[in-house]
Amino acid sequence: SIQVRENYQRLYLLGLAVVFFGIVLWVRLRLLGLPLERDEGEYAYMAQQLLQGILPYTETQSMKFPGVYFVYAGVLQIFGESPSSIHFSLIFVNLTTAFLLFFLGKKLLNPSSGIFAAACFSVLTLSPGLQGVWANSEHFVLLPAIAGILLLWVAQDQPAHFLFSGFLLGCSLLIKQHAVFFCLFGALYLIFRIIDKSQPFKNPIKYVLLFTIGGMAPLIITALIYGASGKFSEFWFCTVQYASEYVSLTALGEGFENFKYNFAQIVESNFPILWLSLVGMASVTWIKDRKREYIFLLGFFVCSFLAITPGLYFRPHYFLLWMPAISLLAAAGFDGLVHRFPFSGIKNLTQVGILILALGIPFLMQKETFFKLSPIQVTRSVYGLNPFSESLEVARYIREHSGKNSKLAVLGSEPQIYFFSHRRAATRHIYMYPLMEPHVYARQMQAELIREVEKSGPEFVMVANLAGSWVSSRPDISPMLKDWAQGYLNDEYEKKGVVDIISNDETIYKWGEEAMGYHPQSRYHLLIYKKRI
Repeated sequence: SIQVRENYQRLYLLGLAVVFFGIVLWVRLRLLGLPLERDEGEYAYMAQQLLQGILPYTETQSMKFPGVYFVYAGVLQIFGESPSSIHFSLIFVNLTTAFLLFFLGKKLLNPSSGIFAAACFSVLTLSPGLQGVWANSEHFVLLPAIAGILLLWVAQDQPAHFLFSGFLLGCSLLIKQHAVFFCLFGALYLIFRIIDKSQPFKNPIKYVLLFTIGGMAPLIITALIYGASGKFSEFWFCTVQYASEYVSLTALGEGFENFKYNFAQIVESNFPILWLSLVGMASVTWIKDRKREYIFLLGFFVCSFLAITPGLYFRPHYFLLWMPAISLLAAAGFDGLVHRFPFSGIKNLTQVGILILALGIPFLMQKETFFKLSPIQVTRSVYGLNPFSESLEVARYIREHSGKNSKLAVLGSEPQIYFFSHRRAATRHIYMYPLMEPHVYARQMQAELIREVEKSGPEFVMVANLAGSWVSSRPDISPMLKDWAQGYLNDEYEKKGVVDIISNDETIYKWGEEAMGYHPQSRYHLLIYKKRI
């Protein structure tokens, strides 16, 4: 019978998808020991503080909403405080998001498309072009966002569905501001359902109100917590005032170049899935009975694209927010290509062939990263000579040569060193980027860092002499910070460590007496200073 044949088709696809999921899982397990990069270091350090009872923004400054720090605090509490533990938690988050995409694809199209969408998402989000093997906040945004959107699609006349859908989307926004566009999509789709009237609601105004209350609840609760603690002004400055300046720094032309460069890296390795997503868009012209589903898919695609645009930076990991929509459209393309085949045998063969090619080619294109390179080599291939693996050794030295209550200042943007060393920052500014950008708060922030460091007198100061830790050397930026650092360190500190990053394969470490007379060979190096007794 037709039903039996369809069940066999799904079994073939499911079996193949399980193989690809198994490969993805194996790659993620193989790369568990990847060194933390900067964003991971920031989240882990602020989560570490949170577990000590210190609210984000009170002793550290960051423009991200606080949800990601609460998520990381849970990860550290459950899995432990190591890079492997953090990346292990990502496996659960990523697979759960893929599972939710399966249900969404199944509801929108059919079970086979759901399987394909989930597999595409799992493969795409593994890609080095998206920095997908690191636990960036976008992974944690997607889990509640996709759950909220799925719940909104299946919601009928159950008030709790609309309330909880809004709440889940609000939680995704609390993790990162970019998720506001997922919330916008949810609101627009809910309005579309009310206007469409193909599935009329008994009380649409009530459901809109419940959805809105649910969506606002996480932010309102957060604002109340900061208001009650007397720290609302710090929260508001970091996440709204400075964040507003940050997203207005990039010109449109520069943003377009950012998009072209970073998206090209993704297309190069994952082009079969991306081509299928274009086929999915076009398939609306020959599949006539899915108007509502295609409106949903295209609306989700547009809003997901908008989620990667704030600031026009188009950083590689931002593109993770676009991958669920692209995966669902690729599933629509997958379904559309075999839609008109009259014989089930040809359909089966075509589906199997498309799945193997679409998911197999990305693995073939990225085989070096996935199957051969060590975690350190993978980090070098993606991030170059940034000192992520070296941070562990620097933190170990600081930890072994200072007391638990000692403070540390990192003059650079390497917050992972605070996390690994278990030492409190001597300043709220754990990144130098905001201090070097051309915005109205830059000089104020530099003066604040100088004041805080001089007041606390940290036992250790680490200086990162590499462009990636500062980014800007523009002539319009005040040299105040650099001029101060040279004089301050010469007067009160002595050099105790040099980390000289010579190449991808060679780093020279000098400590104690050896460090004092050593002159770095590379312009990528770290200098560690200890306060004179």
